[in-house]
This record gives sequence, C-alpha cells and structure tokens, in this order.
Amino acid sequence: MPRDGSGAAAVHGLALRIDPHYSVSMSHVGVSRGRAVRLSLALVAVALLLALSAGGASARLDPEDALTYIPNGYIHNTHEASEVDEILAALDSHGIDQAILPMPKLKRDGTMKVPRKEARMIPLWVSRVAAYDAAHTSNLSMVAVFDGRIKKNGLNLEDATVRANVVASIESMIGQGVGGVQLDFEPYPTSPGFVTLLEEIDAAFARLGFHGGLSVCAPATVGRWSPTYIAQVTSHLTQVDPLFYDSELTSAAAYEKWVREGLSFYSANTAPTARIVPVIPSYGTNRWHNPTVESIATATSALSEALQAGTRVNGTGIFWWWGFYYEEEGAYNPAADQAAWPGTLALPFTP
Repeated sequence: MPRDGSGAAAVHGLALRIDPHYSVSMSHVGVSRGRAVRLSLALVAVALLLALSAGGASARLDPEDALTYIPNGYIHNTHEASEVDEILAALDSHGIDQAILPMPKLKRDGTMKVPRKEARMIPLWVSRVAAYDAAHTSNLSMVAVFDGRIKKNGLNLEDATVRANVVASIESMIGQGVGGVQLDFEPYPTSPGFVTLLEEIDAAFARLGFHGGLSVCAPATVGRWSPTYIAQVTSHLTQVDPLFYDSELTSAAAYEKWVREGLSFYSANTAPTARIVPVIPSYGTNRWHNPTVESIATATSALSEALQAGTRVNGTGIFWWWGFYYEEEGAYNPAADQAAWPGTLALPFTP
C-alpha cells in the first residue's frame, strides 16, 4: 500500500507483503508501555461505544462497505479449504464483506505472471467464498488488488501497450471469478494515463458483463490529487479508498484532524457514483506509524465527527487483517482495536 504521510512522499508497502509464516521485521510497542496504552485505548473504545448507543444512531454500516487486507501468505502459499473457511467466518463475524487479496505484482510492461501456488489458491478462494455465501446468506466478496509501481523503470501508464497489458491481467482474474478489482499503484499516479486506464477497465467490465466493483487506493493527504483529478478518477469507480495511516503524526488530535480534513476534501470532490470508504489502521509500530496515535479508536472518533459535520463517508476498512486478527503472530496486541471496531460499525455512515 502506498504510505500517505504528512512528511516526505516515501513508499510504504511493507505490511501487505509480509508472509504470515515468516517473522515480522518491525519494531513493536514494548510490553509495559503497550499494556498501559492498550488499557487507555480500550477505555476510549468503551466510552465511544456507549456514546454511540446513547445517541441512538439509526443507520448501520452496510457490510458491503467494510473491507480488510488479507496477508500475502494466504494467497501466495498453499492452504486447505478449511483454513480459508475459518478466515471467511472470522471476517463475517467482524462485519467485513470485502476481503482484499493481493495478486502477483504487475511487471514493468503491465503483464502479470501467476505462479503455481497462486494458480491453485485463487480458484480455491473464489469457490470457498461462493460456498460460504450460499451457506450463510452472506455477501462476502474476494477483491483482487493489483499492485504496481509508478516510477522510473516502472509502469508507464501513458503507454497504450502497458495499459492494455494491465487490463488483460485484470481480465484474467475476472475470468477466475473474483468479485471485485482494486488498484494499488505506488506512488499515487497523477497523470492522464491513469484516468485513461480506468476508462479502459470500465470498458472491459462492460464487454465481459462483469458487475463487480472497481476501487483504487487513494491519497489521504489533501493536495496530492487536485479536486479536478479526484472527480475524473472517481467518475470511473465504484469505490475510492483513501488510506489514513502512516501519517507520521505524533498526537491523536493531529491525526483526527488529518482524517477529518481528508474526508471533507473527498466528500466535496468525489463523483456521486463512487462510494467513499477510508481505510484505518490496526498494526504494530513502524517509523511512520504510532499505534497510540493512529488506531481504530482515534479514527472512529474522527469518522464520527466528520459524519456529524455532514461529510459523506459510506463505510470504512481495516489495514490490516494480519494485525487486527492475527496479532502479527504475537508481535502486536490488537485488543483495543477489536474493542473499538463494533463502535466503528455502529456509526451512522452515509447510505
């Protein structure tokens, strides 16, 4: 995922690429300090939940507008159907509908090579999602995220051949039965070629009769995309996902302000046909992210204030499942995030 901070525009893709069967090379909150922080955040979460209940919010989040990012290892390594079913049940229990799964990285020319393990796991995920939905009358969706680098020696979206290859890569996964498509390009593209690519993807969807969603990871910081560019990009989308993490901010108040301002900007400039689904953090410390500042609880507070101010926010998502649910194999304690999440789901999101 592109990191979207208030400082230098570096690229952060570490967390999404960590394999859950290998050790995590990140620094994490210390035990004694972390325990105090978790207690504090848990109290905040409980208070927020009580406040929401007292307020009697009538609207609840449509599960189609809740998402999370599944660790690489669950698509890039071999797993049994029962393991996939366990993940789907856990997602459903947390009110999450969109399971974002990473596809092999797009090459410089826009093509995508699918290794043997992925070739086995992608159809398994598709079939298990269909079976789970049929058995539970749920609406889970496997969304394939296509990751590419927009830099020197990377994807040149002004090249029609490169765009055609990207579209062909996407079509190959639609043919496998994925329920939606997301683009995660680093750093955030700002050229006309990106808008043209979205037009071409829309045309491919129509040609194939594909009715799944199209979303993009988007910058949270105001100014990276102009109002005109946001309107152009989102006119071709089902959903836009601003990434509200890795801000490098040092206080919860500053983080909440950043979230509110970013959402207000998107609300004012996003095409009315695209839903605004910001992504909020649940993972361990790194040099861009302090979980005592950026958390489900503080993000939920900002979302609540934004909605009260009349900002359009249609849902939200968690980055990421490895931290929120799997605790980064014991390296991160998400108890406060898990306690705050029901309050997030209970917010009066825009219909």
